[in-house]
Amino acid sequence: MDDRTILGSLARSAELSSDKDVVRFVGGESRTAAALLQDAAVFAGLLGEAGVRPGDRVAIMTSNRVEFLWAFFGAAHAGAISVPLNTSLRGPILEHMVRDSAPAVVVVETTFFDAVLPVLRAVGSKARILAVHDGEPDPAWEEHEVRYLPAALHGEGPPPVPTDRYADASILYTSGTTGPSKGVLHSHNSIVAFGENADWMFEYQRDDVLHNCLPLFHANALCVTLLPALRAGAAAVFGRRFSASGFWAEVCDEGATTTSILGAMVPILWGAPERADDADNKVRTALCVPTPAADVYEAFERRFGIRLVSQYGMTDTSSIIGTPPSVTGRPGYAGVLHPDFECIVVDEHDHPVPDGVAGEGLVRPRKPDVMMRGYWNNPTATLDAFRNLWFHTGDVLIRDPDGWFRFVDRSKDAMRRFGENISSFEVESVISLHPAVEEVAVYAVPSELSEDEVMATVVFRAGVDGDLAEIGRHCDDNLPYFASPRFLVSADALPKTANQKVRKDVLRKAGVTTDALDRGHRGRSRTARTGS
Repeated sequence: MDDRTILGSLARSAELSSDKDVVRFVGGESRTAAALLQDAAVFAGLLGEAGVRPGDRVAIMTSNRVEFLWAFFGAAHAGAISVPLNTSLRGPILEHMVRDSAPAVVVVETTFFDAVLPVLRAVGSKARILAVHDGEPDPAWEEHEVRYLPAALHGEGPPPVPTDRYADASILYTSGTTGPSKGVLHSHNSIVAFGENADWMFEYQRDDVLHNCLPLFHANALCVTLLPALRAGAAAVFGRRFSASGFWAEVCDEGATTTSILGAMVPILWGAPERADDADNKVRTALCVPTPAADVYEAFERRFGIRLVSQYGMTDTSSIIGTPPSVTGRPGYAGVLHPDFECIVVDEHDHPVPDGVAGEGLVRPRKPDVMMRGYWNNPTATLDAFRNLWFHTGDVLIRDPDGWFRFVDRSKDAMRRFGENISSFEVESVISLHPAVEEVAVYAVPSELSEDEVMATVVFRAGVDGDLAEIGRHCDDNLPYFASPRFLVSADALPKTANQKVRKDVLRKAGVTTDALDRGHRGRSRTARTGS
């Protein structure tokens, strides 16, 4: 068996890890690699009975539980292509993904039946359903030939379908905030390489315990934690979801030595009341994206007794920039370039810009088959992304003369006001420094003067009597006039995806609501008159 495949990585783990549990679910089941290999074989038999053939797609819509692994490795055993789906999806977005991937089988947790059934009907899907259930079967699903999975798998199962490292392995859909979601198609080799790029930063060892509380449908949990843990002979432990109050207790209880702290998790953990035992954990390294500001970076490491590493990457490219142990991290920087990749920063015509100047990041590999193959069923988007022999990230980066890269913003989140370009990331960083602020999202809203107006939605810390006018003054004092938000509004929470990314598309759609503070074009506060 080729060990640079999904199933080969599991077989490698079985050789390295003996009888130890290599995957654990907090509050749930655990599995050795040998047991998972057996589960994969039996599940592949179930897929075969449902009509799955090599090259067919197997969609997976479950929470973090052992049945996700049955389906993921079972699809690989059967020579099929796994399609992990975001469990928060509903309606048209989910319809698009199901129509686009055309799965032969959908493995779905009964919790998500109400989302999946209307979609299958809407697209006319003939997919058979393998249902993961914790209660009584729902007879309403009989018309879809539902087969309810047992609590445990038994039997032998068929032999694995011969698969080499260059075969299609998995389709991972992007968030699709600027258009229809694109299915990122990875080969077995490229998804293994994704994990190796994470190992470049973490240097996983056989006695490591890799913790992740993000959902398994997300590339971070799947490719930065699960696969590299298996290939290192280490163990991976998955929580069901992020909990600010329970995060460090879970990390300690599971004996984690590495973890991922992404997106809104960073300011939430930092803003929690300090405890005497904050550093009483075994974590040596935590992936932290975005990197905390300079006044927090070292203090965060000291408080929690960990080393922070950062990275820049995409589902499409894997982690291409990061901070391996050979370098010392820098606040506000993503890191240095992985040796398997080239990266340049360019203007709108794809001409390189000088170091220190912001532009779009373009990437290409130095080795074959270590990035995505392309976008599933979308040759036009694939050609557009790879134009001029470079992959266009759509992200704004800055390269320093010494080779360090700084992420500035997603291109779609960049704004232009008074003739100046504005980074939402940088404005958010300033607002986050205010002691009353728990979280913030900054985004563009239409301006009657053309270009953009800058708006911020602020979540104040619990127990704080938040004052939007004070936040405005803080912005005026710490930002150039063109970047200081015109509109400020408070909210109890920011809309987020299941992997803790802020849904700025939702905030943009809401626009300037009647409860927003309108500070005027140059920061003069007044009540907003613009409706939603």
